[in-house]
Amino acid sequence: MEQAQEKIFELYLQRLSGTLSAEEERYVQEMLQHDAGFKAQWDQLEQENMTLHTDRYLQQIDSEAALHRIKEERTTRRPVVHLKKWLSAAAILLLTGSGVYYFFVRTTPATSPTVAMQQQKQPVRLLLSNGEKVVLSKDSSTKTIALNNATLNTSNGALQYSSADTVLNTLDVPAGESYKLTLSDGTEVWLNAATRLRFPFHFGRPAREVYVEGEAYFKVAANAEKPFIVHTALTSVQVLGTAFNINTYQPGIVKTALVQGSVVTKGKTGERQTLQPGIQADYDAGIGFVTSHFDEEEVLSWRTGVYYYHRMPLTTLITAASRFYGMRFVLDKNKEAGQVVTGLMDRNRLEDFLSDLKTTAHIEYHLSGNEITLR
Repeated sequence: MEQAQEKIFELYLQRLSGTLSAEEERYVQEMLQHDAGFKAQWDQLEQENMTLHTDRYLQQIDSEAALHRIKEERTTRRPVVHLKKWLSAAAILLLTGSGVYYFFVRTTPATSPTVAMQQQKQPVRLLLSNGEKVVLSKDSSTKTIALNNATLNTSNGALQYSSADTVLNTLDVPAGESYKLTLSDGTEVWLNAATRLRFPFHFGRPAREVYVEGEAYFKVAANAEKPFIVHTALTSVQVLGTAFNINTYQPGIVKTALVQGSVVTKGKTGERQTLQPGIQADYDAGIGFVTSHFDEEEVLSWRTGVYYYHRMPLTTLITAASRFYGMRFVLDKNKEAGQVVTGLMDRNRLEDFLSDLKTTAHIEYHLSGNEITLR
């Protein structure tokens, strides 16, 4: 009985927040007509809503506060609920506080129809200096690939290799994917979606140099005699042994966030900025370096398949979502492009992301192949 009450209550909250699907709406209408117990409980919720104005309250719930709660759950390694669930939970508190109604919404979604997401992602590829292209599998099996100049070993979305070749190769990670690479010196590199890393199979002297476009996290193996240098289109970062994140997604901006150790980042015209752990340097070619403290959970969460966004314009969000999920997001021309939204994206829970948008920004969506239109 309690499970049935939970489901009715959650369906009612979804109706209030505008996230009830067409199939769920048909289910509600059918139950209202043919199930007296369902109708009695639904009518009780309707009466309480009229008294407490729950619908208006639900529209005023702070998305930023909900997102903060989700981040706390992640840092304590509890199961994470998506944004719509936290918003619904806030409405539950209102009803609970009235003393006339109490239900607990579980952290797992109620049984409901799912939308088939046809994500047609491109594979991760290694582009060799001789023009050869090697597709790298992300499955759990261990594979060995013998090349003329190297032996590759792949397993669970990670690549290791052995080679004495010092010519540059390119690891190409497409939209919607991520990948890990261990370089010849033991440096570990995590590559985010839509990222390219140029690197040699073996580092010569005097320095260890790589080139990145996109976003990558480096855990650099210490070597006092051979500095490690990461080049971007606008900057370079020099270290001996440390851990940092570098992001070049935004045109004309390079963001370097230091987690451990110390780095010196340099601009194309000679500007220099030394960073300490917990500090991020944003480099703009027209302004130079601007430093600030950063939230490590937010900056590095992409490595676990999560991306946070705060008061982000829809036009910016669809670019980030297209890259993150490997699908093409399109904003309907009639939708308010200046609208800002707050929430998170989980690479394995696209439906939850779309549902959250529907709740927080009243955005409908339409799927067609590998394209999602927001309207």
